[in-house]
Amino acid sequence: MKKIPAFLIILASSSLNAATWFTGSIDRVYPLANGNFVIIFKEDSPACTSINASKYHYVNSGNNGLTPEGLDKIYSLALTAATTGKKLSINFDETESACYVNRAYISF
Repeated sequence: MKKIPAFLIILASSSLNAATWFTGSIDRVYPLANGNFVIIFKEDSPACTSINASKYHYVNSGNNGLTPEGLDKIYSLALTAATTGKKLSINFDETESACYVNRAYISF
């Protein structure tokens, strides 16, 4: 069996997923009537081509693989980041104009 160089595996896997990481300070967390919400950052996210602005990132259950349970956890994390003044890091789909978030973390 031939061995595939690691960089080819990384290149192939990265081309299948157009996900991008962005870290910024939260300006607003905007809940929507359907339970989804929007994270609005103070800084522009260069890779986000949001229909509103590059500061808007949508967190929608069912988009970009996000489950309802994941949505609730990211909402809690976003509120924690905003309350403590910590920066929030999000992973979003840069190919979608709504920049749908599916992962997030805070560094302490």
